[in-house]
Amino acid sequence: MQRGHAWDYAGHRMVNLLAIENLPADFPSFVNEAKNRERIAFLGGEADRWRNTPDLPLKHANGPDHFFDIEYLKDYDITFEYLSPFRYTFVQQLGRTKALFPDRSPKIPVEQNRDRTKGLPGFLPWTIMEYYSKVKSACSYLKAFEELGTPEEIENARQNIVYLMGVMGHFAGDASQPLHTTKHYNGWVGDNPHSYTTNRRFHSWIDGGYLKRTGGLDFNKLKRQARKGKKLNTIRGRTDYIFPVIIGFIREQHKLVEPLYRMDKDGKLTGDGAKGRMGKPFLEKQIVASSELLTDLWYTAYKLAPADRYLIARLNERKLNASK
Repeated sequence: MQRGHAWDYAGHRMVNLLAIENLPADFPSFVNEAKNRERIAFLGGEADRWRNTPDLPLKHANGPDHFFDIEYLKDYDITFEYLSPFRYTFVQQLGRTKALFPDRSPKIPVEQNRDRTKGLPGFLPWTIMEYYSKVKSACSYLKAFEELGTPEEIENARQNIVYLMGVMGHFAGDASQPLHTTKHYNGWVGDNPHSYTTNRRFHSWIDGGYLKRTGGLDFNKLKRQARKGKKLNTIRGRTDYIFPVIIGFIREQHKLVEPLYRMDKDGKLTGDGAKGRMGKPFLEKQIVASSELLTDLWYTAYKLAPADRYLIARLNERKLNASK
C-alpha cells in the first residue's frame, strides 16, 4: 500500500502562500509578483505529483523524502544526537545496523515492496535540508547575475529560485503533518492499549477529507495567526546549525501523534456537528506551523547566501573580453 500524501493540494498551496505572505520586507520582491506567487503556490503540490508515476526508480527516490518515522530510529540504535546532516552518512548508519542485526529488519516479500522503500525510516529532514541549501545556492548566483549578468540571466536565476522555493514548500508542509513522523501513519499499528483507530483511510481523512468537510481553509484567518519570518540563529556558511532546527521541528510534530489519535477517538474529527469540528483548529495550527518554518528557512537561505565568487570571476572575465 502506498503511503498517503500530507495535506491535499489545497493545504500545500496554503502553506506556500502563507510563507510568502510573511516574508520580511528585505526579501527579494520578485517573489511577490502575481505570476511568481501563483507559481510557488502551484509547486506546493509538485512532489506529490511525482508520487503518482508508475516508474519505480522515481517512486524509490521520491517516496521516502516525504516522511520520517521516528520510532524506527530505536531499531537502528540511532539517537538524535548522532543524526548526521548528510543523507548518505545516515544511510550508512542504517546499513551497518542492518548488517549487524539482520533479524531487526522486517522480511517483506518483493511483490509487496516493488519500489524497495518499505522498512525505511524516511528522509524528510534531509530533503528539507537539501532544498534549503539549493535555495541558498540559487540566491548566491542571483546576486552575481544581478550585479554582472544580462536581463535574461537575471530572470532565469529568479525563476530557478521560484521553482526551488515552491517544491521545498511541499516538504515543509509534510513536516507538520504528525502522521508523517510516525509508523502509525495510516491507523495505529502493533500494540494498541488505547484502542485508537486502525482505519486505513485515516491518513487521507486528515490530509484533506476532514478539512473539506469542515469548510476548507481560510487564507485571511490563517494569515492573522502566522508570525512574520525571522532569520534563524546560525553561523554563516554552517549547515549543521540548520539541520537541528529541522529535526527539532519534526520532533515537536511527532509529539502530536497521540493527541491526534485521541481527538479521533473522542469524536472530534468526524466533521459533523460542533463536536466533530473541534479538531479543525488543531490542523489549521499545523498548516501555520509549516508556513512559519518555511518562511524562516527561505529567509535564512537568502540572508546567508555567500557571494558566488567563481561565477563573479567568470562574469568579470566576460565583461573584460567584451570591452576589448
